[in-house]
Amino acid sequence: MNSILTIRDLLRKVYAGYGAVIKPLFKIVLAFFMLSLIEKQMGYSNMLARPVVICAASVICAFFPYGFISFVCAIFVIGNMFEVSVMMAGFTALVGMLIFVLYYGYKPGTGIIISIVPLMFYFKLPFIVPVILGLSVGFYSAVPAALGVVCWNVISYFLENADSMTSAGGLEIADEIISVARTIFTNEYMYLVIFAFILCIAAVSIISKSSLNHCWLISVSVGIVILAAVMVLGGSYLGSDSFTSDIIGLLISFILAFAYVSVIYAVDFSRTEHLSYEDDDYYYYVKAVPKIRTDKNER
Repeated sequence: MNSILTIRDLLRKVYAGYGAVIKPLFKIVLAFFMLSLIEKQMGYSNMLARPVVICAASVICAFFPYGFISFVCAIFVIGNMFEVSVMMAGFTALVGMLIFVLYYGYKPGTGIIISIVPLMFYFKLPFIVPVILGLSVGFYSAVPAALGVVCWNVISYFLENADSMTSAGGLEIADEIISVARTIFTNEYMYLVIFAFILCIAAVSIISKSSLNHCWLISVSVGIVILAAVMVLGGSYLGSDSFTSDIIGLLISFILAFAYVSVIYAVDFSRTEHLSYEDDDYYYYVKAVPKIRTDKNER
């Protein structure tokens, strides 16, 4: 464990000294990975699948906030859909515009979450997302997380039905858009996942900010229990066939969240200090818990 904390502190020092270079490079790598994954799973557009296009789009992302990566990913997704079905591309564009209005009218600044959620669904680890968001971002991350769930359901619908889709025209497009919207937005399992995400983020956010000892571990445990309860009970009621995969995903998510807390929120509760002081208007009570450091002075 000490070696892991040493590496953590070393990475922090490197980032503090070279953050101006590391941050844009990380954006490029993240964008390249996500765009390559989109093309691997879809690959209907020959132009967007070209390495030079993916590289150019990834480099452009380095000069914009992280949320811009979500915008570029949306363009690639819609571009691939357009090659298969004008109707599906149009519907996804409408959903994207609605997400843009809802998100940027609420609290911009965490737009990358909208892309991270579908990515974690792809890797069968969606339940780690609300736990980490509750710990690191706070309750307001529930909105982009919920929008990310909607995005994943739109993409999943397309991937499952791409072979049967055709590029219709005229009034048929409007009729098909209504049909697709009805299918996607009446998906009860999607709303179950959104409900579980919101409850988990709220619980983890509240408990992790409390003054309890080991509050981060407690919040992670409570968050996973909430997710498990909602998904198991709700999934059983809806007759979902993803029970086994949900349980496995929850177990893996708990292990990853536990590791995340152990490394990022490593503190020594045995050295906790309680301070109190006052001014003309208030009494102040402070609980100070030292972080675990691995520099020479601490050792």
